[in-house]
Amino acid sequence: MQANKKQTVTTTARRQQIVDAAIRVLARDGLSQTSLGRIATEAGLSSTGLITYHFADKNDVLLTVVDHLIGRCTETLRAAVDRAADPAEALAAYIEAFVRFQDDNRDGVRALWRLAAGWKAPGRDSAFDDEPLVAPVREVLDDGQAHGAFRGLASPVVAQSILCSVEGFHEAFTADPDIDTTAYIRELQVLYRHGTERADHG
Repeated sequence: MQANKKQTVTTTARRQQIVDAAIRVLARDGLSQTSLGRIATEAGLSSTGLITYHFADKNDVLLTVVDHLIGRCTETLRAAVDRAADPAEALAAYIEAFVRFQDDNRDGVRALWRLAAGWKAPGRDSAFDDEPLVAPVREVLDDGQAHGAFRGLASPVVAQSILCSVEGFHEAFTADPDIDTTAYIRELQVLYRHGTERADHG
């Protein structure tokens, strides 16, 4: 049993090593230049056979990259929202958590957008689904209305607007790598706080 446990840990670590290498290659070289050979070299592996031992093919690697990044981001957003004391705080927390995640994972964000722009995921309509990312803030908006914290609004529309705004941080840091992340967050928080508050606020 101990041997099987060690094998599982080793396998998980190797798969993650490959996924991390694929993210770096995608971010640096682009989709067209991302091959199993380049991923193997980036990961410090002696051959592509060490990749195909763990993954069916390159598409399998890319699917795992997407699921890994979207999963981590979703967990971060959910945790931030769950810690908030009220809907207004949860909305601010969602915005900050999403922007901070992108700032801390710039290669991962670049990799995702390069896949979204030029890759057709097998068995999927697109490279990745925004639903896990937008669902937490849509739920915050619904909860805020139900408890009288927010004005009446179309939650799906506003949630999508917020998602587009926070995802815009990718374009912002691409244009200016030294962007003031805190200022970016603060401006979005103020914008959507005023956009969602009730008319009788204050």
